[in-house]
Amino acid sequence: MPLDILNRKSRVERLREIKEGVNKGEKYSAFDLAVRYDISINVVYRDIKTLKDEGYIPKDWIFARKERGG
Repeated sequence: MPLDILNRKSRVERLREIKEGVNKGEKYSAFDLAVRYDISINVVYRDIKTLKDEGYIPKDWIFARKERGG
């Protein structure tokens, strides 16, 4: 089994961390989460939808805009 798979967080761990961060007021862009957890943008959107649908984060929560380097 490749080592990078062993280092990845489970979906449950990832969702818990995102939920806790959102509830603490942290701001995330979809890109930031994709890079942090080594997942695709589509998986990020699916995870956020799940958290909203299950009532773990507010339905009106939106992603922060990714700041561009200058």
